[in-house]
Amino acid sequence: MSDSDMAHNPFAALFPSMVDVQAFVQNTAEGSPRDFPLAVTEKDLATRRMESNESSPTEIISSASHVTSGVMPDDQQLLSTALEDIFRVRISGDCGVKPSQGPCCVLLESFRDSKKCLGLGILDEIVFERLVLDDPQQHIVRKSSASEIADASESRVFFYLYQCYFRLQKAGAKLKNEDFRAIEKTIISQASTCLCHCDIYPGKKIQEQVFYLLEEYHEDAGHQDHLESFVRKCADSIKLRFDAEEEQVSLLEVLSHSFDLLKARFSKVSISSRELFVLVDILKYFTQSTPMATALLDFSTPSGAGDLRSFQESLLGAPLCVSCLPRRETDAFEFFDMPSQSTMQEHSITEKNLWIPLKGLATEMHNIFYTLLRLSPETRNKTLTWLGRCIESCSDRGKLWNSQVSELFLTMQRGDGFALNLGAVLLRLARPFSEPCSPKLLKVDYRYCSVEPQSEEHAATLSLHLRRLSKETCLVPRGEGEPSPPEPASFNFPTECFFACHRVLCLGFRVVHERLSRLSQDLNRVRRVYEETRAQGGETTEVGRRLQENMEKGMTRFLSLKAALLEPTSLEQMLRFHVASATWLCHVATAQDLGSYQPLTLPFPQHGNSRLAVVPEFVVENICDCIVFVKRFSERSLEFVGQDLEHLMTLVLVFMGSPQRMNNPHLRARLAEMLEVLMTSSEDDSFSGIVPFSNRKRLFLHHPFAMELSPTLLHVFVSIEMTGQSVTFEQKFHYRRPMYTVLEHLWNIPDHRNKMKSLAAEAEANIECSTPPLFLRFINLLINDAIFLLDEALSYMSRLRELQQPQSGQQQQQSSEANLQHLGMLAHFHNVMGTETIRTLARLTAEVSSIFCPSHHGGPHCHHAQTLPLAPGWPQKKNLKVRTSVSMS
Repeated sequence: MSDSDMAHNPFAALFPSMVDVQAFVQNTAEGSPRDFPLAVTEKDLATRRMESNESSPTEIISSASHVTSGVMPDDQQLLSTALEDIFRVRISGDCGVKPSQGPCCVLLESFRDSKKCLGLGILDEIVFERLVLDDPQQHIVRKSSASEIADASESRVFFYLYQCYFRLQKAGAKLKNEDFRAIEKTIISQASTCLCHCDIYPGKKIQEQVFYLLEEYHEDAGHQDHLESFVRKCADSIKLRFDAEEEQVSLLEVLSHSFDLLKARFSKVSISSRELFVLVDILKYFTQSTPMATALLDFSTPSGAGDLRSFQESLLGAPLCVSCLPRRETDAFEFFDMPSQSTMQEHSITEKNLWIPLKGLATEMHNIFYTLLRLSPETRNKTLTWLGRCIESCSDRGKLWNSQVSELFLTMQRGDGFALNLGAVLLRLARPFSEPCSPKLLKVDYRYCSVEPQSEEHAATLSLHLRRLSKETCLVPRGEGEPSPPEPASFNFPTECFFACHRVLCLGFRVVHERLSRLSQDLNRVRRVYEETRAQGGETTEVGRRLQENMEKGMTRFLSLKAALLEPTSLEQMLRFHVASATWLCHVATAQDLGSYQPLTLPFPQHGNSRLAVVPEFVVENICDCIVFVKRFSERSLEFVGQDLEHLMTLVLVFMGSPQRMNNPHLRARLAEMLEVLMTSSEDDSFSGIVPFSNRKRLFLHHPFAMELSPTLLHVFVSIEMTGQSVTFEQKFHYRRPMYTVLEHLWNIPDHRNKMKSLAAEAEANIECSTPPLFLRFINLLINDAIFLLDEALSYMSRLRELQQPQSGQQQQQSSEANLQHLGMLAHFHNVMGTETIRTLARLTAEVSSIFCPSHHGGPHCHHAQTLPLAPGWPQKKNLKVRTSVSMS
């Protein structure tokens, strides 16, 4: 540029002399620009204005902006404007902004005498000065709307930094990448520092502000992603500093204050409160990065062994305790209060309203655990460790003593809601292999429960997190001298999830179902006593009022337990999981090669009998319990399983008649009870036909191995007597009752009736064999039982008649009443069992008579028949009459 051109350039007037203009041009051309000071007169003018000006801060900014605007490059001016918008601050030396423009800002008085412009070089200093302001609202430069003033004057340190971060993300398109990264780094660095060094900001409880920030902003439109990103980057920064030994405060220490607040809120929230899902959403923010998730898991894992209560009160366990059931022993039931004052329809509405949040909670907690499992190998291992130790802490729930207390007067809940919610979460984790014959089921290693690690290192090598399963009773005992199955190199996730899910269902759903059944029995007994009290005019007495109060409390407990057990989504998933488990059990029991499914053929292969010595019984018990529960409370759910019900029938056929596959006769009797559930009756046809019962009817007609039902059922019937174990009469009654029902159903189906006839013919042909045929042993038991049961029933009836005689003395009357109840129950059992036995004999003898009357066998059977008091005019009949006030049910 020539001298004349420079002289005519209007910007030349800004320089003291032409020499300075030429120097500036020369340096610019050489690519090495340097700062040139203002003219002395201009600097003096600016200084005089700043010193003498007693007007508003806005005019100070105006003066500085006017003085410096001429030398400020466009990029710097844009950056300064952007920084002002992001951080809502101004400094006395700020450049290029008119007082009437820009957002509402806070003036930093410490920069009043500064000649610096708002830029990246001093950004850390500016942000820190803004953070330590005691009352930012007193330093507002340009007042605007209340919301803008509130944003600019935010006094909560962590909130202010997040708001800056949020505004930065919104302004990102206007900034250069390097400027954007530098600003973001400053914000994250300042946020990390303030979290680690709260003493710099006394009284502000900055670490707790993490929780309150998430609570305030997580539902605001457009904030979720930025909020998650901000918290995650702060956590990553703190973790890096701590690992590099630049900080002495760990991420766990920083987040523990927010964790404590979150845990305390979970401990008070109700299942019906919307706040529950706000808290769950906040919890999810801490699972978005490995450092935060690790801190969450470390905080949630009790030190030492840890009991059930410590896991319930942990941060991961606290939301699982939220249910329609009480958390603690002293808590009252929240729903179904005074149930006698509400209709069944109202109870049904309450139940359905509870299912919505129960389903939502299980779904959200599943998402949290799924995220933790997928996040990194470290969080996966810690999550499985937490689950394993938690399940182990629940083991006392399955102990016998836990089921021997009257439910009506029980005060301890022992974590029922927690166990049910945990089961619902694990059922959802098991969903990928909850289909019959799923290829993923082939990955489940049957040896899992046989391995007990010797040390923590051994357990880590095996990837085994669920301990003490080796102590569980297995389907068959291991033979003497039989070696243990070879230990695998490690177990996979499907294996751990499969057995963890079954274990939790055993300690959760099954225990609560048993509790519900006992409570129902207790309520029936109290109801009978109450009705007797009312009949005697004692309804208004103290005894009558207490009985009514106990009935109200018991019914509240019953309805609450039933609602928790019947949540439809979890119940359907449980059914599917159990059907898949049935296919897995049959595969393990019969397959020669466990790597692929092979079609079953008769006779069922024996390849897998030895494997069953390490498969725990609770897998089968869970299946039976679930099916029986569904039959009682939600029978139509069975039809939604569809044709997959045939896998349950296959399980019954493979295991029920084979002591080599299932040694426990009581468990095989449970399979007979499940078989009764799969059966339909004439009463089922009267239901409205939204969902037909065709699938269950088809099982007994078209199942590939349906003809094996009769011999299988007879085998388990006989096995109950031949175990050599002590079986109480009540147990026998409970086992035999469903068998009689199924036998009657089979007898009414022609193909099954013909099968029984063929068994009778085979028995008659081999009647002299040293090993009695199955059918012969069966009818022998029927005849012996009929004689015994009727004889015992008559004896009990006679004793009842004696006890009904008037007694003198109140104590003697009370004792007599207690004996009446007990004897009445026994008489009822014996009468029902005797009647069912006689009916079964009558059906058999109607079409299979020859085996009952061979020439060499007729004498004893005829003698037994003559002793049965079946004639209506039996002379001693009058001695058995008792008053109907004695309850037999």
